[in-house]
Amino acid sequence: INEQIKDLGVGFSFTSSARAFTEFQYLPQGEFFVDSLYAQLKNYPHRLHDFHADVLIDDDDLNIVDFTGFIDESDFHFNGNVHDYKLGMKDTLDGDIDLDFTLTSSLLQLDDLFSYQGENYVPEEYRHEEFEELALHFNSSLHYDQSILQSIDVDLDKLDTKMQVHPMRFENFEGRFHYEDSHLLIENFKGKMGRTVFDVDMNYYLGQDESIKKRDNYLGLKANYIDFDQLFNFNVQPRDAAMANTSKPVDSVNHENAFNLYELPFTDMKFDVRVDHFIHHRLDLQNIVANLRTTQNHYIYVDTLRMKAAGGDIRMSGYFNGSDPKNIYIEPNVVTQNVAIDKLLFKFENFGQDHLVSENLEGQISSKINGKIRVYPDLVPDLSKSEIHMDLEVFNGELLDYEPMLILSDYMGDKNLRNIRFDTLQNHLDITNGRISIPNMTIESTLGHLEISGSHDIDQNIEYYIKVPWKTVKKAAKYKLFARKNKDKDEVDEYQEDAIIAVDSTKKIRYLNLKILGTVSDFKISTGKEKKDKS
Repeated sequence: INEQIKDLGVGFSFTSSARAFTEFQYLPQGEFFVDSLYAQLKNYPHRLHDFHADVLIDDDDLNIVDFTGFIDESDFHFNGNVHDYKLGMKDTLDGDIDLDFTLTSSLLQLDDLFSYQGENYVPEEYRHEEFEELALHFNSSLHYDQSILQSIDVDLDKLDTKMQVHPMRFENFEGRFHYEDSHLLIENFKGKMGRTVFDVDMNYYLGQDESIKKRDNYLGLKANYIDFDQLFNFNVQPRDAAMANTSKPVDSVNHENAFNLYELPFTDMKFDVRVDHFIHHRLDLQNIVANLRTTQNHYIYVDTLRMKAAGGDIRMSGYFNGSDPKNIYIEPNVVTQNVAIDKLLFKFENFGQDHLVSENLEGQISSKINGKIRVYPDLVPDLSKSEIHMDLEVFNGELLDYEPMLILSDYMGDKNLRNIRFDTLQNHLDITNGRISIPNMTIESTLGHLEISGSHDIDQNIEYYIKVPWKTVKKAAKYKLFARKNKDKDEVDEYQEDAIIAVDSTKKIRYLNLKILGTVSDFKISTGKEKKDKS
């Protein structure tokens, strides 16, 4: 009403009859043309130009043929058919209106379309988005009863376009949408976005009266390939740049302020997920099968989750408790088999800094994990407020460049401490409020038969107890003695591969007891035994 138009220029023409204009009930029949239109608007701060259209009207149909034009630099080409258009002009609406619309465009700039009186109605992330080579076609049917819209059917059979800010191409989108009595039904909604290919079915009740709810809320997702990194523009850094020693933070992120799913309303809903490949931050999760449930009190139940990842198998059940969005907990039961440790890139948070584990450890791991883990909205665990219990078995392991082991050179002689290989490692670990407790475990390694116990917390404080065979210590002393006479042998080759030494169970072994105390980057080594808990 308050719009102002300047520089208006418009040209119309038509082919019809005088009777069509004097005796029509709803619209005059004939063929009507928009030959030209130019206008500059104030509140809708855009320039409309080069408009052309051909509109044909008969008893039942209103056809729009090749309606073209520009809004600033955005162009559009529209074709449409409204069947039984008269229904929409009656005082009381009863019956169906059928629509058939096609829209194409070489370039659509959202800045040109959805701003008015200085306010932009597009989400900020998409305000400067552009769509190139857009092609859209759908059929729709609107059913009215006593002027009340009872149902809507939409059959989408084409949506193709290329985006700029989010550089993905939408290809082969199609699907059926039905809305009736506050029920939304989506069937066979499928498409391709970049490398992601998906197929979705959904039932959802939008009303408040549960007594008229016809079916459970449900979402089924099938996909050959989902590239999360591409969809959300994740920047994959080189592995060396992304991974740092566990004693150093890899980045600083305020996880508390991340998008919090649990601040949104939840409903009772079931989810059925089948995904062949899911790419997430370098991980290729494969053969994902998941059955999930959500509840109105912000719980997510994982009834079944199984997948292949990092060369092994992972199974999980349990639930997320988001009833307090500021304190989200997960109580999982996780079983892994033959998973490559170095490919997991598990990340945890410590006082605003992110740390990566598995930087120093490689091998295959099988485990059982349970507990109560506090997680941030972006699912990064906060180990300082968590309790985790793990039964671990590591095969063909390698400990790489781990600082506390390098200081043992005086006791290991010509052994390569930068690459310590071991056959099998079994133990039960407990993490309580950020402190890892390591019960005594035996290791057959390239250093010989070792026994290790102690603790390690998320502040990188360590207290390790290591029992080294006297036989190894004596060889080290002899090596050091002769190394002083030969400077070329003063350092061990970091590429040297030592053999794993198994213990001779028929012989009695004497040990030297060592204690490593301090932090990962600042520690001292001395002789001493671990104090036994008399309780």
